[in-house]
Amino acid sequence: MTSRHSGLALLALLQAASPGIEAGEIPGLPSQAPPFLQRDFEINFSNDFLGRGGSVDDFRTQQMNITSALTDTWLTVVDHSILTLGGPGFSGRLDQMSVSLGYEALHRADLNRVDKIVIGGGLRGVGKFAGERMQNGFHQLVDSDIENLDYVSTNRTDATLWVDAQHYRVFHESAAKGWLGGWRTGYWLRGSSLLTSDGQWDNTLGTYAVSSRNAIDVWLGLRRDWRSGYDRDPVQAATAAAESELGVVVGVRFGALILETVQQPDGEASYGQLKFIANREQPTGQYSTPPAMGLEFAFFLPDVTVELAARFQRRVFTSTDSLWSEALVVDASFGTPQYGSDASVFIEGRQVTLGLEWERPALPDDDWISFFARLGGGYRQEELRGEDVLAGASSASVGRAVIKIGTGIRFNAASLSDSWNYRLQLGVGAWIPVNDAHAQLGNETYRIQKPVAGISLGMTFDYY
Repeated sequence: MTSRHSGLALLALLQAASPGIEAGEIPGLPSQAPPFLQRDFEINFSNDFLGRGGSVDDFRTQQMNITSALTDTWLTVVDHSILTLGGPGFSGRLDQMSVSLGYEALHRADLNRVDKIVIGGGLRGVGKFAGERMQNGFHQLVDSDIENLDYVSTNRTDATLWVDAQHYRVFHESAAKGWLGGWRTGYWLRGSSLLTSDGQWDNTLGTYAVSSRNAIDVWLGLRRDWRSGYDRDPVQAATAAAESELGVVVGVRFGALILETVQQPDGEASYGQLKFIANREQPTGQYSTPPAMGLEFAFFLPDVTVELAARFQRRVFTSTDSLWSEALVVDASFGTPQYGSDASVFIEGRQVTLGLEWERPALPDDDWISFFARLGGGYRQEELRGEDVLAGASSASVGRAVIKIGTGIRFNAASLSDSWNYRLQLGVGAWIPVNDAHAQLGNETYRIQKPVAGISLGMTFDYY
């Protein structure tokens, strides 16, 4: 299988940005899930995967949300959305970036009922936040069309205030035998509202039936959204209009994985969400030694790159009684990110590195969260690819030795068996070629083999 076909398979799993007409969650709020489900850390991808899809990318074409509990009552939310509008009348794009802090003002829970109210506030900005590079980088991985849209001139940051209220109650528990037994069915109500200092007001109301058994939850219901105050530019106005509709919601959770789709029968904006969750309730400390091996999959952003790695426990610089575990890491990555803001030029890169990683629990006597750092070296090959007016053009390939560094945190998500464990990871990293190079594409010369830094989102499967 070629790396491009591998990218297609992996991006299908993670709702990569394939063409569609879409919407999403209220940016700045935690994403939707039943209130009885504990989510101390979550990575949420929203796109048209599990949505109806369509022929063009429009409205909230892609959304990523990271939510993390800070304490038992405080949480933080970081949200990135890409808004696009294409058509004969007007075309353009805009990005949204939100950062929020939330406080759980009410949380009453027993076996059959949950009442929860979270209030919060933060900042939400609109402007250029690398959305074009991310969208077109994902499109390159799946051989989809490049979206060459100019950014509109809107560029501002506003304060936000929001509230999220939920109620859940069980009304039936099955007494049947076997697999049909043990299902608990209840109703779930959710209402959310967010107001910005610019006068934008986002609201959503939902009512759902939920059935649960062990690590499986299934829900079905209706959701109605309202958006107002988005008249500053056509991109935001069109997105708000498309999202102000009634939708049918279907969701399912399997352990640490949530899939949800929102379908608008009479509207244009349907979308799907894929969520990876981790919580402190998952058993930790059950393995007496560090993992013998780990397999990783991650996305590197905003210069979209797929990263694959294998870790093998080795002691090189640490002793067996050290708090730090140590591993030999073999890392491979590939991608074709956009060249800066030029949507007609892309850098196809392939890279292999070998290095060491050090990891230890981030908190004393609590291995739910761990900290890791990595250093390695290897070889990177790059060439330029043309799109749009340069479609079909390419440059010569240039290779360089490269240094790769990274650091981040891992969150225990699920025990898959007595030998396998699953964790989410969030990190920052960079690769640094030993020297740069220049490549010719069309009538222009471009600098390549430049240092690149970014954020890595992914998962690891650990074998003990």
